[in-house]
Amino acid sequence: MDVDKVDICDQKRGVAKDDDTVGELSTVEDPWAIEAELRVPGMIVQVGSFDWAQSAESTQSMDEYTLAMLMSPRHRYSQGLFETDGNDATFVDIGDMILVPAGIPLRSRASGGPIRFVRCRYEPTRFKALTGIGDMLTPDILKHCLDIRDARLHEAMMRLAHEVLAPGFGVEALAEGLGIAIAIDLARHLRAIDPEPEMIAGGLAPWQLRRILGYIDSHPGATGNVTELAALCGISCRHLRRLFKQTTKQTLHEYVRDAWVAKAKSLLCDTELPLKEISSQIGFTDPSSFSMAFHRATGAAPRTFRQQFAKGGFVARSSTRPRN
Repeated sequence: MDVDKVDICDQKRGVAKDDDTVGELSTVEDPWAIEAELRVPGMIVQVGSFDWAQSAESTQSMDEYTLAMLMSPRHRYSQGLFETDGNDATFVDIGDMILVPAGIPLRSRASGGPIRFVRCRYEPTRFKALTGIGDMLTPDILKHCLDIRDARLHEAMMRLAHEVLAPGFGVEALAEGLGIAIAIDLARHLRAIDPEPEMIAGGLAPWQLRRILGYIDSHPGATGNVTELAALCGISCRHLRRLFKQTTKQTLHEYVRDAWVAKAKSLLCDTELPLKEISSQIGFTDPSSFSMAFHRATGAAPRTFRQQFAKGGFVARSSTRPRN
């Protein structure tokens, strides 16, 4: 397989390489600091960082279909919207993983500070051939593209990041295979999205949702206390689980998991606390249980995550709010 590993200094200067394997992928200069990069047919995989100016707002349009995932805690807040003809979209929260379609400007704003990421940049023809995505990017799907939550995609992106940072035998073939699997899983994820109703009927009342989120954000335990949460809302545990998913499009278990994982990432990246102390703060009884759960959720062991991604004082987000 003919693969071109691009000189990072040349990439930052926007110097194009002679390469027939990557189609129309661009090499123009962008504001992202790229640490490591790997090119395979129709795709570039990059690990890098970006330092947002405080409270800055920007608009960026990509030439490729770009799937990006944070490897550091999120900003205190970050929001975005896609600018399309006739689109009256409002800003929504940006999650840990987003898809930026080729040629659709993304307007974003954040509280500021450095972030670290891994991203796959697909040449448009290659991406469409793998996913079949054409005119299906409706305003509702574009909104979901700003907060993609899929365990298989998360695990595959983490593995790609590891391969780019520490390449081993067969890295090119493995990266190409992972890139194909990611594109297909992404297409399945987007096709499974149901149009959101204008109003959620029979869901949690706003005051109930506020109580639940406030409790979980201040008690990021690994399992959560469903009985206590139900009592706070004056409903049964069964109704709590059903109404929470109906309101947020996410199960209570998934939300609690996202909350403690975000807290764990923050403690691993921003402090030098031992794993025993971190596991206790998160709500685990012992470091071994914490390590196993963290690996299942992120695709990396806590020590590995700390060694690879704790670079330079990332600002942690205080909570992981579900979509509106």
